[in-house]
Amino acid sequence: MDRIWMTKPRTSLEYQRGVDEFLEKAAQNAGMGNRIYCPCVRCGNKSLQLVKDVKGHLYFNGINSNYQKWIWHGEGASSSASVNFNFANVDVGVDENENENENENENDDDVVGMVNDIEEDFVDHHEKFERLLGDAEKPLYFGCTNNFTKLSAIVRLYNLKAGNGWSDKSFSELLKLLAEMLPQPNELPTSMYEVKKAMSSLGMGYEKIHACRNNCILYRKECKDLECCPVCGESRWKLEKNEGTKKKGVPAKVLWYIPPIPRFRRLFRNAEHAKNLTWHVDRRINDGMLRHPADAPQWKTIDRLYPEFSRDARNLRLGLSTDGMNPHGLQSSSHSTWPVLLVNYNLPPHLCMKRKFVMLTMLISGPRQPVNDIDVYLAPLIEDLKMLWEEGMECFDGSREETFTLRALLLWTINDFPAYGNLSGYSVKGYFACPICGENTCSKRLEHGRKICYMGHRRFLPQAHHFRKQKKAFNGEAEHVRAPKPLSGAEVLDSLSGVEVVFGKGRRPSNTEGVWKKRSIFFDLPYWKDLLVRHNLDVMHIEKNVCESLIGTLLNIPGKTKDGENARLDMVAMGIRESLKPVSEEGKRTFLPAACYTLSRSQKKTVLLHFGRG
Repeated sequence: MDRIWMTKPRTSLEYQRGVDEFLEKAAQNAGMGNRIYCPCVRCGNKSLQLVKDVKGHLYFNGINSNYQKWIWHGEGASSSASVNFNFANVDVGVDENENENENENENDDDVVGMVNDIEEDFVDHHEKFERLLGDAEKPLYFGCTNNFTKLSAIVRLYNLKAGNGWSDKSFSELLKLLAEMLPQPNELPTSMYEVKKAMSSLGMGYEKIHACRNNCILYRKECKDLECCPVCGESRWKLEKNEGTKKKGVPAKVLWYIPPIPRFRRLFRNAEHAKNLTWHVDRRINDGMLRHPADAPQWKTIDRLYPEFSRDARNLRLGLSTDGMNPHGLQSSSHSTWPVLLVNYNLPPHLCMKRKFVMLTMLISGPRQPVNDIDVYLAPLIEDLKMLWEEGMECFDGSREETFTLRALLLWTINDFPAYGNLSGYSVKGYFACPICGENTCSKRLEHGRKICYMGHRRFLPQAHHFRKQKKAFNGEAEHVRAPKPLSGAEVLDSLSGVEVVFGKGRRPSNTEGVWKKRSIFFDLPYWKDLLVRHNLDVMHIEKNVCESLIGTLLNIPGKTKDGENARLDMVAMGIRESLKPVSEEGKRTFLPAACYTLSRSQKKTVLLHFGRG
């Protein structure tokens, strides 16, 4: 029987005829219970199944193309000796649906399914898709019994490389060793170059956008072909250290932009993911408890203001987060690269923060952080988000098997406090650092500590709270001021009407008065001014900083404690806790009287033992 059908697409008529002829011949040599070995890519001739189940597997998974001599199905020997059945080691099964359940519980890394999900991206490159699908179905070596294919092995190994920081050289050496250890011949690549070549079709692609070294502009659109920055005059290219000549082709700074729109399309083409993306409407428990952003007032405000957007549960609601990181570890403590991430809140709580669903959309290269000029780099992403809001994009829903227009909305940003200021445009330093209180921030510069202290936190308590009347425990005064009302997005936008800024290193707004440094680029989104909460502080940094300060003060850790001579002198200057005034004796060191939170040596040990047990 001809084997050419084994290499044809599974949807072709030739492949279907080949499967029918193969099964007709194999059925003549069926074993116990009209069962035969399944030669599909997943089963690999290691389990006996009903003929009808084998047929489904061959259509769904494809046949092992390396299985050219059908020794397990009666070829090459007499029917009585063609197959040496060892039923003690073969799971013949009892339930006909058992294999279907096994397939459902297999590893989430379904490479064949992943390749099928991206078939639409290869409309104009059919041969490239067939090659990729072939790699996804081709066993790692003949007789491979652990369901590893060429592509699945590459993906798993590459994930290990990325997760453990292996160098390209060490990874190539490992590939060579594994290729020698596996049965010959095998399909495992032997170099990092071959791995990248095999995986290139899986990637979504990215844009490498040149940037001014001083963060003035991106070399895109009308500036695409410029050789130097029109704002600061700096060259687009790196300079030789000694000679000062331009390194043509080596940009001074780069933005890597990974468009999110193609990835949104891939998510919806996967039936399971598409079903999860409507969880907030279909399966969320709506009992008034706050478990998910869908339970928050912000979400409900969007539903009320934009009912047309909310009518389709598939429309996405996103969160954005960014912060600086050092990709070089301890080798360069001053280097700062900024990744920008998108979080999809349509997903259920146990999935929306999973690594596979958090999208890296851009990487702003270092070595210096962009600070106030981050808006220059966010421009491509904001343009895509604006397009998704105003026009939407055509998308195929794999769960409902229909095409629809997908729209998206950015709910808020999540950052630490310095990044909060960079994204919002608010000045988070100085006497008016509180974004809620604004110019009414209660602040005071400490004479001895030489820092600005913010003491007005009691104003946010209920009006009748007993802390408001206490003086000695706080700053020596009762608190009668009501909590300020946060500015709405429209009010913030009005207050920014006189603020003008030219981006770039060392440049400042033309109007430096007030608490705003710039008009945030997020106001380019039509709905941004209508959001109740536009920027959030992440809990991790708050918990970490507060915990470190408390533990450092309680245990009196040098360099970490907030209780020192300057702190005591400042309290005396403010007229509070005068009993804690430092005592200085002539010729001796200064003595700090014990406070109510001062622990003895034995008490410190008890605290540490308690933490150790926790």
